[in-house]
Amino acid sequence: MFSDSVRRFSLAGIALVAFGCLPPSEQDLQTAQALVELGDALSEIRADLADLEDQLDSLKAVAVRQDSIVRILANLAGVPVPR
Repeated sequence: MFSDSVRRFSLAGIALVAFGCLPPSEQDLQTAQALVELGDALSEIRADLADLEDQLDSLKAVAVRQDSIVRILANLAGVPVPR
């Protein structure tokens, strides 16, 4: 009735469905846990990077303000300031 290739294809499909329904193995669970931990670590790194960028911007603003103050004082004292 069915050809041999159709029968093999049907058995292969049934086998794939059966194996796809198996519960995850211990290795699969460990891999999933490792991926979750990796994602958490990446989020922490991104948050730390954002904090560092904020600190850097703040330090740049302070340096610019101090540079301006030094230039103003040097100008008032008549001291040449190289650029």
